[in-house]
Amino acid sequence: MTTPEDRARAAATIDPRSLAEARGVVEVRCRIFLRRLELLEAGIEKVRTSGDVHRYSLALSMYLLASLPLKPEACPFCVQKGGGCRCEGCGYAETAEAVDDLAGRLHRLGTEEGGGAADPNDARERLRSSVEGSRGAAVRLLAEVAGADVAGLMEAKRGYIEAILDALPARIIGSGEVDGSLEGVREKLAGYW
Repeated sequence: MTTPEDRARAAATIDPRSLAEARGVVEVRCRIFLRRLELLEAGIEKVRTSGDVHRYSLALSMYLLASLPLKPEACPFCVQKGGGCRCEGCGYAETAEAVDDLAGRLHRLGTEEGGGAADPNDARERLRSSVEGSRGAAVRLLAEVAGADVAGLMEAKRGYIEAILDALPARIIGSGEVDGSLEGVREKLAGYW
């Protein structure tokens, strides 16, 4: 993990155009996420069986993970290093790799027959809570990145990632593998910025 001084020195090397480009990508994707989240939320009422709970929980989780600002074009450092080249070894890249692992575990669960003992009524409430938590995180991210400096942008994205991880319906999914992978993402996130 880097020191605050290291982060400040690194942030000072970023050209304002690279920062503006990365900030713009985050803002646009966040707005798209919010619009699509409304459509996804409307589907909660169609969750009627434990199989529906399984499928919807996985779909919501994958959508939330896809919303994370972990693409190179959302990083001012990557933007500056060649228009989106992928960093290696930084906390940003390590977090992205851990999220990819989590998404892979969720995808594998999607190929299994779901439908454990989840009560659909309780699950719908938990799913609504997941949607609300992720919506609140996206609204906060939009507010925080507007006019943010490099450190502010990176810290806002880190906070968003953490909030989305909290919003994942992991308790509904109930997989030890997913829980372990989620913990791995949280460990990598600690070194994100």
